[in-house]
Amino acid sequence: MRMLRLLFLTLIGLSVVGGMLASAQGGMERILSSFGYVIKKSASAQPTAWEQTQFQTLAKRVTEIKSAKAIPRRPNTFYRFTVIEERYADAGSAVKRLSRLQERPPDMSPEEGKAFPLRRGFQHGAGVYIVSTDVSMFEGEMNRIAKELETTFRRRRD
Repeated sequence: MRMLRLLFLTLIGLSVVGGMLASAQGGMERILSSFGYVIKKSASAQPTAWEQTQFQTLAKRVTEIKSAKAIPRRPNTFYRFTVIEERYADAGSAVKRLSRLQERPPDMSPEEGKAFPLRRGFQHGAGVYIVSTDVSMFEGEMNRIAKELETTFRRRRD
């Protein structure tokens, strides 16, 4: 009976965290749109077993974005990034996760491994936010978007 109660409380906790991610996502989408990006796809994702074991990740949301306008002097070329929001039990857990941002999961494919270093993240409260791309020429814009996102979150949520 005690185990069943613990399982029930865990499921309720995960449901609450997932709901927080979904409600915050509308704000995230507005912010990214204000930066000149279009949301291509946005969905909750189950943290991997590795993320849960190593970092105690509670919930995760993955948003794929693309610039609304082509890159100057590069017709038909658009910036594209993945923005990942991860949730933890507290700010301390989020800080620990951020410190290991470049650590590669053991089951990463060689193709994923090529793009893995092209990521930048920041921690705010119990969340870690990661902006990544698989195109090296987009790295400067990726860094700019991550910095603007961090600045915006700090201004709005402090």
